[in-house]
Amino acid sequence: MSRLQRTVLITPTWAGDFEHFRLMRASLEHSGLSHLPHYVVVQHEDLELFREFADTPGLHLLSTRDVLPPEVEAIRVRARNLSSRFGRGLTKIFGSLKRLISWPIWPSYTGWHTQQLCKLKLASELDCDLAVIIDSDVYVTPGAQVDDFVSTSGSVCFADWKSRTDLKGKVANWVAVSEAMAGAVNADRKVNVYFDTPFVFDQRLLRAALNFLERGSRKRWWQVLLDQPPRRWSEFGYYKAFLACQCDASEVEWRNPVSSRYIFDTSDPEKVIHTVTSMRGDPSVHYITIHSQASGRESWAPSAYIDPLIRQLQAG
Repeated sequence: MSRLQRTVLITPTWAGDFEHFRLMRASLEHSGLSHLPHYVVVQHEDLELFREFADTPGLHLLSTRDVLPPEVEAIRVRARNLSSRFGRGLTKIFGSLKRLISWPIWPSYTGWHTQQLCKLKLASELDCDLAVIIDSDVYVTPGAQVDDFVSTSGSVCFADWKSRTDLKGKVANWVAVSEAMAGAVNADRKVNVYFDTPFVFDQRLLRAALNFLERGSRKRWWQVLLDQPPRRWSEFGYYKAFLACQCDASEVEWRNPVSSRYIFDTSDPEKVIHTVTSMRGDPSVHYITIHSQASGRESWAPSAYIDPLIRQLQAG
């Protein structure tokens, strides 16, 4: 496999992740990935908020209206309005109803679901060989490089292997639904539970995975995914299951994400700043996920650590 593959970055985002996106983009510009085309797709009603990035060299600002099929975008807008009106609690209840009685349909079209569709659609259609998903809550260090995503022994897919018997909660659901869609039989005892970003899509294999869905259902691939129970399917989960179940072992390099680190508690801004600064200086660390609580479940403003980290980057 050539090391000169055309590689692009893709970030789906929305207003709730704007602050984290600012930091991600600033860190990316100071990393070894700064030369890569970066496609950012924003929920259409949030587009004006992100206009300041429209003239950024190498950044392609899109909205969901540009990417999603029109019928999906129309229901997504309705779903966001209803979700905002009902709040998290009632939205979860409506999602449970959708799983039980297949009604109402709108919980399957909320932002979390349609962001997954945007990733798959862009990754399968852009002029590229590899599409690397970078979420808004990822800080990219100077050590990051394209070699993190390419290999001479097969398409890179990051993997964290766990015992199947240890799976529970949402991960267990994602794995079960993904394997069912991928036609898994006699599944291995170990399962790949890496659902973070960066995540690498090989366009050739992704197109094969989406075609597999369409052949088995006689529906468009995005409708197959939207027909799944809300919050029980994963775009990454399905792609990984397809690679494991339908591809020759020689086509895939399952790579341990050793250069990624995670910050889960952001309640102490000074501690976050210190931790990120320390990790940034470690050449073995390329990606730091600062888990955000953009839904409003945190009582502190992320700008308390994001603004100082951006100033630090700008100061060199």
